[in-house]
Amino acid sequence: MLTELLAAISDCVWAIDNETGDILFISPAVETIFGYTADEFRDNTKLRQQLIDSLDLINKDTLNKSEENNQWSRPVYRTLTKSGGFKWINHQQRIIKDNATSHDITLTVIRELDVSEKNSDQETEALRAAEEIAWTKNNLEALINATEDLTWSIDRLGRYVYMNSAYRKQISNNIGLVPNEGDDAYIHSGGTEKVRNEWRLYYDRALSGERFVTRHDSRHPKTNAIRHFEVSFNPIYKDTKEEIIGVGCFARDVTAILNTEEALIEQNERLQNIASLSSHELRRPVASMLGLINIIDRENFNNPDNAQIIEHMFTVTSEIDEVIRLIVNKTFIDQKSYL
Repeated sequence: MLTELLAAISDCVWAIDNETGDILFISPAVETIFGYTADEFRDNTKLRQQLIDSLDLINKDTLNKSEENNQWSRPVYRTLTKSGGFKWINHQQRIIKDNATSHDITLTVIRELDVSEKNSDQETEALRAAEEIAWTKNNLEALINATEDLTWSIDRLGRYVYMNSAYRKQISNNIGLVPNEGDDAYIHSGGTEKVRNEWRLYYDRALSGERFVTRHDSRHPKTNAIRHFEVSFNPIYKDTKEEIIGVGCFARDVTAILNTEEALIEQNERLQNIASLSSHELRRPVASMLGLINIIDRENFNNPDNAQIIEHMFTVTSEIDEVIRLIVNKTFIDQKSYL
């Protein structure tokens, strides 16, 4: 009587002995839902699991929790049918104990969901998710495009995946072409084969798993001005962290920093030269001047020796003036020529 009752309902009911794997009962409604007969499921006990869409696998944590607590689990997923289509399924499952055999029995009730209701809920959720993704994407791109730093990425085939506006502008200035997603990054790397090969070596290092930073000099083809960039290369991994699928690159213009460092080095050299002139070239004539002052006959200015001493003082004064001129040149004229 119970068997006839279960067979008459539209929901699919079946029971499986967890220890033997045998299907104890399966209702004819299974064919209405899946398109496969009860005998086909008996012949292949793994068929039902194989029909679950790979994008909608049952939440294993939910099932495990129901098994531990002997409660009904109600995962919802999409299943494939024999005709090649798919249906949304409400899957109710519970573990019970068979008193006769002391075996655990998995009791399952599967019901086909109302498609229009499911689609409506899905469309609402999908629309909300799409809006959130678009909002995040727009804000992230606005942030990335607001900086003058260059940001781009390529896949394993050397094709562009993403570029910010600063990078597009830099490439356009270098080779006269604006790159787009999907273009060959190696071709757009530079105006000469030497430069393109240099970048290919950089990308190959990152694709092999190396994370590194290097400096690259870029000369504008029209103005001939050189810009110096500090470029970071970073391998991009799959979620499993076992396969490299591309390279993410970040370049920062360090021209001003390098020019400042060079100016500081030259300034330090000028200061060292000034210190050398002051400690050596200037000290000698000053010492001579002090010596001559000490031997002047202050009691008898008419002493003939004073005339000779004064002549020497004029000579030493000229030497001091020459050294001062050298110091002034090192301090101001050299600096102006650099600037």
